[in-house]
Amino acid sequence: MNTKLWIGIVVAFGAAGCASTPQPNAALESARNIVRSAEADPNVVKYAALDMESAKNELAIAESAALHHDDEAIAQPAYLAAQTARLAQLKASAEADDARVAAGQTQRDNIQLASRTREVDSANRQTDTANRQADSAKLARDQATSKAVGLEAELDALKAEPTDRGLVLTPGDVLFDAGRSELNSGAARRLDRLVQFLVEHPSRRVEIDGFTDSAETGTNSLDLSQRRAEAVRWVLQGRGIEATRITTQGYGTAFPVASNVDAGSRQLNRRVEIVIGGEDGRTIAARR
Repeated sequence: MNTKLWIGIVVAFGAAGCASTPQPNAALESARNIVRSAEADPNVVKYAALDMESAKNELAIAESAALHHDDEAIAQPAYLAAQTARLAQLKASAEADDARVAAGQTQRDNIQLASRTREVDSANRQTDTANRQADSAKLARDQATSKAVGLEAELDALKAEPTDRGLVLTPGDVLFDAGRSELNSGAARRLDRLVQFLVEHPSRRVEIDGFTDSAETGTNSLDLSQRRAEAVRWVLQGRGIEATRITTQGYGTAFPVASNVDAGSRQLNRRVEIVIGGEDGRTIAARR
């Protein structure tokens, strides 16, 4: 065969192969990563196998749509797969907490367990709402984007409250012993969702506000609250969040969230609040 003709055939086949290569779908890629992460969680394997199976089934539907290059049919099952996988991790974490309490954990773990239980209940309600909305999702699919769906899921997972200063996150399981600024056992791991959100939104800044209870008064109160904020800062920096994106502020006994009349309410006041700024990267306004 003529050499020039042979080269022309090879080039033509190569070009045809490149032209048919499908482009990756952001919603599907995100769902894959979230499901993989849940599968790797040993608590999910032990306590939430059925929920994990449901997430994998939804992901399989999205994968099938991707094989047929049907981007419109990918978004809904990919979203449900991600949400169900997150719910599986929340349920598994709550079950693991139950096991630790049954084995004789301290009063602090009981407070943390109550907080985790409220999160699971909230996640269940959100999932029920998402399932009801799924029937009408086709009508709104043209208006939805993968970025918007992802952001909504991330904010639901963070349980952040919108305020005039930004999104305010108060981690109920990041508590401190009286007079101490060291994070309790497991608290650093439970900040991972916030770290993931900040990695995915690199223009957002955070301010970490530290607080003390009414018994931690005197000249050291502001310093102690500042050191509590700094303890969370070091966790975020240790997970790769740039120091230039993080500010800290200690407020001492100001702005309590509980009555301070007993040990349990005072422990809730020994806390940090994390304010997440907007996508525009502006400095977060001061607390009033």
